[in-house]
Amino acid sequence: MIILPLWLKIVLPLGALLGLFLLIKSISRMLALYNNPNSSEFSALLPSTVFEIKQAGTYEIAVKRPSLFGVIPTAVTFRLLDLKSNAELPVMRNVNLFSQRKNMSGERIVPIAEFTANETGRYQLENHNPELFHENDKFLVTPKTGALGFLLIFAILFSAILFIGGSVISMLSFVKK
Repeated sequence: MIILPLWLKIVLPLGALLGLFLLIKSISRMLALYNNPNSSEFSALLPSTVFEIKQAGTYEIAVKRPSLFGVIPTAVTFRLLDLKSNAELPVMRNVNLFSQRKNMSGERIVPIAEFTANETGRYQLENHNPELFHENDKFLVTPKTGALGFLLIFAILFSAILFIGGSVISMLSFVKK
């Protein structure tokens, strides 16, 4: 039995409740961040596809592969055209393995390129290397999250530690021998 003062027996369960609340909030923010309604998904085997951008900003092109193992091609050349103005937008290769993630289906998502769209509209993406991809590979064009996803992971860890630690220590303080 852990002997704690009365004020600590009140603060620890409140800390556990706060940790639970923050855990739920941070997980829901993480889900909202990566399930963006402005995302477009299409087969990586297509040499050309048209998609719509509903909000101006910086976007990433990621490869979505249903397997956990295997090398994802990163030396892919893209050409992006704004169909409204018929202007070509620069697509920069930007492979960041720290920003790879897995979705609830177990698919790996690895960002391989990025571009900036200054206006909304329809865009055409040309993939000059479709032979590098497997049958179920897809491209995911989504707004770039930056460091927010990384920070949300730390928020989830902090709130989980607060919830579990507060719960365990407060339960141990009320147990009698």
